[in-house]
Amino acid sequence: MKFRGFHLHHNNAAAAESMIRQIDEFPSFFTPPELTPSRERPLIIDCGSNIGVTVLEWKFRWPMSEIICFEPDPVAFKMLDKNIEANDIPGIRCINKAVLDHNEDAEFFGDLSPGGDARGNSVDPAWAKRDGSTSTIVQSTRLTPYIADRDVAFLKLDIEGAEQRVITDIQPHLDRIAAIYIEVHETDDSVMRNSAAEIESIVTEAGFKVEHEQRDGERSLPRHLDQWQARVGATQTQLLCWR
Repeated sequence: MKFRGFHLHHNNAAAAESMIRQIDEFPSFFTPPELTPSRERPLIIDCGSNIGVTVLEWKFRWPMSEIICFEPDPVAFKMLDKNIEANDIPGIRCINKAVLDHNEDAEFFGDLSPGGDARGNSVDPAWAKRDGSTSTIVQSTRLTPYIADRDVAFLKLDIEGAEQRVITDIQPHLDRIAAIYIEVHETDDSVMRNSAAEIESIVTEAGFKVEHEQRDGERSLPRHLDQWQARVGATQTQLLCWR
């Protein structure tokens, strides 16, 4: 399918269409102050790139930006890599790893079938270990080496339940980041270790202004997970953070 003039390859049309609708309907793509037309090669870090819809959006808006993409899902990563290569887009580095607070291998859960819907797949079993899910082992990486010595215009953190671990790990380097979008994934079982309130406290202490919005409806997860969401108390909160 076509998106912003790019050819978007996918393995699940419903998931791809949902992510495209999200671009226009959710505030996750507000314009950070550092991303201006006059800024040369601003650095964007995309943790949880899926098949690359957000990356194509950013390259449409800021063609000179440099983007580092992290995506652990093996099926989604193949589509991400294909979308970057097929559209011959410069300035993008794709890394097939989960962003966590360590560099060790991790078990990754979810719908890992060739035509599956990768939304909701995660290293957090409380979020992604559901009836019918499978698992695989993925590599992981800390984010610190990618931001410790560089100014980051925009960080997107949408990693399905590991957000607090990563924010805590990079806390000493948050002053290098101009703006952050965090999608916090909570369940009744995981809220003690992955909490929107705790993450908001960390970024506020680091000098960010924060707006938050609850994310609901069919854009959040596939509709067949509605009963699961109700049973485990799954919620998704968007935090928009800027200086």
